[in-house]
Amino acid sequence: MTGPQTRDTMRIALAGAASALALLALSACGTAEGDQAGQNTARAAAGTDAKTTEIAWRQGDVEDAFAEAREQNKPVLLYWGAVWCPPCNRLKAGLFRDPNFIARTRDFIPVYLDGDSKGAQAWGERFNIQGYPTLIVLRPDRREITRLFSSGDTAQVEAVLDAVKRGGRDVEAIFKDALAQPGQLSADDWTLLAGYGWSLDNGRLVQGGDTAGALRKLAAAAPNGPLQRRFALQSLASRKPDSAPLDAATRAEARRAVEAVLATPAELQGNRDTLVGRAGPILEAASTAGAERDQLADKYAAVLKGFAGEPKLDTSERLALAGAEIDLYRARAGAKAPLPSALIGKIKAEVARADSETKDQYERQSLISSAAHLLSDINDKAGAEKLLKAELTKSASPYYYMPSLARLAEQRGDKAGALAWLRRGYETSEGPASRVQWGVSYVEGLLRLDPGDKAAIGKAAAQVVGELAEQPAGYRQRTRQRLEGLGKSLAQWSAKHDGALVLTQLRSQTDRVCAKQADQGASAACRGWLASA
Repeated sequence: MTGPQTRDTMRIALAGAASALALLALSACGTAEGDQAGQNTARAAAGTDAKTTEIAWRQGDVEDAFAEAREQNKPVLLYWGAVWCPPCNRLKAGLFRDPNFIARTRDFIPVYLDGDSKGAQAWGERFNIQGYPTLIVLRPDRREITRLFSSGDTAQVEAVLDAVKRGGRDVEAIFKDALAQPGQLSADDWTLLAGYGWSLDNGRLVQGGDTAGALRKLAAAAPNGPLQRRFALQSLASRKPDSAPLDAATRAEARRAVEAVLATPAELQGNRDTLVGRAGPILEAASTAGAERDQLADKYAAVLKGFAGEPKLDTSERLALAGAEIDLYRARAGAKAPLPSALIGKIKAEVARADSETKDQYERQSLISSAAHLLSDINDKAGAEKLLKAELTKSASPYYYMPSLARLAEQRGDKAGALAWLRRGYETSEGPASRVQWGVSYVEGLLRLDPGDKAAIGKAAAQVVGELAEQPAGYRQRTRQRLEGLGKSLAQWSAKHDGALVLTQLRSQTDRVCAKQADQGASAACRGWLASA
């Protein structure tokens, strides 16, 4: 994930915590040293009670983890995260503290790879990881078995790990067989498909990015109603915002699937994160505006009300459900329809409650930016800004919130304030990959908000390129993606603002810095990020 997250991403992240059984998937709010100390303690406590309360993460050494996996003939459980990532912190506050999940990790070699650790971006590229957090299960020979849909039902995550333990096949092979000969799939095969992290696929199983279409095919192939409806629901949730409306027959089938899930308690729990996190898109895809949508929305709203009335609802679930109410209302009344005053009041109350009640550092890091997005959703920009500013003194990674503060400043026309927040975020960010990410955001802010200041643009871009000198094996994955995007932005800016001299200087610096990359392929790719410019 990039920081800050989009509203939909934050909604999905919150909704992953929205199951009574489930806890959200996706780095840590504490310091890397603190995490390391905890993980070392867990490893040292093998055979003691401490091992039952913490996952025995191998910290950063992936090669060592695979060597251990070969020796013990166990799969590797690879967790890819980042200190500042809110959904990762939700994992640490939830799933990673679940005793049943912890117990199951003893059958694996668990390794935590922080995106800012040495060589991490190369591993991210090796395993085709798109964003934080990602949980991947791999064989000792490094073949991938599956990616966990870890924002879903905890019981389902555990079922996937159990299927892997029993010798489950690689999901890539299962997926191909499901489309060609679904009758040949075993129960474990379907468990692995149902628990796969489709949003993390990154083109591995689904070519061309049509995840919704692939899931629709799985819905047709699945052997029973609950599985068919699960895949159908995920297909609706995966549709891109600019997708064409479904044809009448497909839409009617989708509506029947949604109605059946909404009416079946067991299926409500198993699909809760999807229902809450993607309420608006599901309603819009499965119904036409008017009476049909109103009827489905009433059923949907009743389910959300039932969730909200549960006695053990936690803070993140309440926020997620409040966000789902906004999405349902707008899907029903129109994106620009003013929200009812009662709903606005409810959102403000839930945010205030979350702020006052949440003390755990991991939970706060996972909730505050989501709460700020909710306030922005109801047009309480001042409230969102106040909340984020207050968190700067409490968070272990305050730079995470600064791009959001920059966006709020930009929305009210304060360009200087927006650039100040972007610059401060970059200057205070920590970790080699994160510094490139925040640095690119600052340069792109300059290109957008002050394109005439060539000196500032050149200086900031040169500083970002200079970050690569501190990581000779770092031009990989997220760093590569961010710099390639910046190269395109610089090309467009130069064409409009005569930035040829700035680009010439950057190319010269890039050649010098990229020559120090550890391998020839990375060095050549590094030199090419400015090719489009």
